[in-house]
Amino acid sequence: MTAPPTDAPVRLPRPRTVDVAFWLQLTAVLVLLGLLGLVIAQTIQWDGRIDDAARAVPSADPDEVRAERWSNVTGALFIGVPVLLLAVWYAATALPVRRGGNTARILVFVAAGAQLLVCLGQGCFGALFVPMMFVAGVAGEGPPYPDEEGMSEDFWGDSAFLDALYGTTDPFEAVLFPLAMLGVLAVFLLTAAVVLLLALPPAHRWFVPATPARPAPPPVIPPYGYAPPRYVPPGYAPPSYAPPSYVAPSYVAPGYVPPGYVPAPPGYLICPDPSAHAQPPASGTPGDPGQSRPDSPDSSAEGG
Repeated sequence: MTAPPTDAPVRLPRPRTVDVAFWLQLTAVLVLLGLLGLVIAQTIQWDGRIDDAARAVPSADPDEVRAERWSNVTGALFIGVPVLLLAVWYAATALPVRRGGNTARILVFVAAGAQLLVCLGQGCFGALFVPMMFVAGVAGEGPPYPDEEGMSEDFWGDSAFLDALYGTTDPFEAVLFPLAMLGVLAVFLLTAAVVLLLALPPAHRWFVPATPARPAPPPVIPPYGYAPPRYVPPGYAPPSYAPPSYVAPSYVAPGYVPPGYVPAPPGYLICPDPSAHAQPPASGTPGDPGQSRPDSPDSSAEGG
C-alpha cells in the first residue's frame, strides 16, 4: 500500500450542511415529480372535458376541437418537460454532491440560476401586459371594444363548443391551481436553501480542499573558508596568466622504437649499473669536480 503524496489535498470530514442540502435536494425532486403528476392529471382531465363538450355540441367545428386538443398537449409539454428535466437534474446530482463532487455542486448552482431566470422571465413577461390592459381600457372607464367602430361586444365571435367547454367549472381545477402554486413556491425555496448550504464556507472548504504548502528546503551552509566557484567561460585566460611548463609524458605503445635507436648485438652483455662506467672527474676530491680519484694514473704518477 503506497502512501499518499505529501502535497495531496487534505479532505476534511463532511460537514453537516452538506447532509442537510442532500435531503433538501431530494425533497425538491419529490415536489417536482408531484408537480409533473398534476400537469399530467390536468391534461387528462381537460381532454375529457373536450370530449364532453364535443358530445354536447354535435355541430362543433372539427377545427376548433382539434385546436383545443393541440393547445392542451402543447401546454402540458411546455410545463411538464422543464419540470421533468429539473427533477432528473437534481436527482442525478444529489448523490455526487454528498460524495464531495465539486462538478455536481456547480451543476446544482447552474440549475438554480436557470430556475431563477425562468421565474423572473415569467414575472417580467406578465408585467408587460399591465400597460397594454390600461391602453385597451380594461383598467379604465368605458367598454374595451367601442361599438361605434363596427365591433360587437363579443369580439371573438360566438361558439357553442367554446361556451360548453369554458362555461362550466370543475372542482378539480379549484384545487389544482393552489396546489401547483404551492409546489412551485416550495421548489423555489428548497433550491435557494440547497444553494445557500452548499455555498457556505464549511461546505466550500470540503468541496475544494486546500493543498498544504510545501515546507521550504533547509538553507545550505557552506563549510568555513569555502568560496563558491565562479563561472569561467571556456577559453578565458586572465591577463597575467602563464601556461604551465610541465608537459605530461606521452603514452608509449608496446613495441615502439624511437628513431635512431640501434639495438645491441646478440651476446652483448649490458651492465646493470651504467654509472660504474662513467668517466671519473679530472681533479679534486672524490665526488668534487676537478679532483682525481686516488687510484687514478695521475695520482700514482704524482706520488712517484
